[in-house]
Amino acid sequence: MPLPKSSDMQRPVSIVVPFRLDGAKSRLSPALAVNERREMALAMLRDVLACIGQFGNLTVLTRPGWDIGEDRWREQAGQDIKIMPSDLELNDALNMVIEREILQGWRRDLLIVMADLAILEKGDIEGILSCPGDVVLCPGRGGGTNMILIRSPRFRTCYQGLSYPKHKDLARKMDLCLSVYESFRAGCDIDRPEDLAEILLHGKGEARSLLEKWGFQLSDDKFNWQRRA
Repeated sequence: MPLPKSSDMQRPVSIVVPFRLDGAKSRLSPALAVNERREMALAMLRDVLACIGQFGNLTVLTRPGWDIGEDRWREQAGQDIKIMPSDLELNDALNMVIEREILQGWRRDLLIVMADLAILEKGDIEGILSCPGDVVLCPGRGGGTNMILIRSPRFRTCYQGLSYPKHKDLARKMDLCLSVYESFRAGCDIDRPEDLAEILLHGKGEARSLLEKWGFQLSDDKFNWQRRA
């Protein structure tokens, strides 16, 4: 099958958002209780879906047994959302999505967006989609990969450990044209308690509203947050 040209940046896009609710955001446990972490994970997912909905077909890749309720998300995302349950690990599940697209003739390119990008904006999606290349990587803080635009069906994901350098090395080994899209907002995934300050500073959606409802506010003397009693 012929590969899409790296200069062809106007192809339709399928967008996949991996999301896992069980044990969600465990590293936020010093700041949030278990039920709050679940609520925060869902709020960030809704913020991400609201941001990306106009850019392509949406699929939430999740574990079996979780009923997200497609109709519930339609209004925020601006279009239908497909729920894809899988008990495979993340890489295997995403690479199966790539295989499925290949079997369907690779009619759309694939954009993978992490579900915890609570301050992501539409300009970031426009930015990564405008980049040339067979593969476009958006690095996260700490060596992760927060978004990947895949235009070549030869590419596969490797989300383990420091995934950003692994993805870069893989693209180069496969002799694929590689671009990097760097963005403060797209690079800011919410994993640790100190990351909550980023939502309070820069967030505009449900995640920020939820923190404010719970009494979180920015500390006056340092870049951090505090919770009102």
